[in-house]
Amino acid sequence: MKKRALIIMLAMVGMQSPLLAKDSPQDSCKNAAALYADGDLDGALEEAKWCVTLLEQMKQENIAKFFKDSILGYTGAELESQNAMGFSSTKREYEKDSSYVSVTLSGMAANNGMDAFAALAQIGLTAGGGKKVRIQKRTASIMVDNGNTQILVSLKKGGTLVFESSSVNADELQRFAEAFPIEELDDSRG
Repeated sequence: MKKRALIIMLAMVGMQSPLLAKDSPQDSCKNAAALYADGDLDGALEEAKWCVTLLEQMKQENIAKFFKDSILGYTGAELESQNAMGFSSTKREYEKDSSYVSVTLSGMAANNGMDAFAALAQIGLTAGGGKKVRIQKRTASIMVDNGNTQILVSLKKGGTLVFESSSVNADELQRFAEAFPIEELDDSRG
């Protein structure tokens, strides 16, 4: 019970001091363990959820650094990230001279190599859809349909990276994909 009172007191102090208010996954996970040890299962569960949330945010920040502000003269718009029901998505649109390229990384939030999106992409890549190419040691498929071009790259660590545009041709989109740090992004994901 003393530990719980101490945690509550530290939390109140943290609310008053901006310096102490910064949460860290390490502290949050330790707090969850302490609450569990004190028999406060509800508090431990809530703190453990916060720990996972902070870890997911750190992972998302790590991924975001590979969506560069500029690639081949294309300027990136605001990065969009979503994480729901175990699936994560990171998307950024790039523009150059009224031409647009959209880049989307999709996969499981808890990346375990058995990613459902990667499995589906592999089926699509091997089922005859589009022209097969290799981009940065990854299998990719280029598909063109009614002026819309997509390049689906199956990542080794799970997930799919999709490059899409209705304003550039397949060759330009492939050049863009080749300039994107696919290998570094994939390798950074553990």
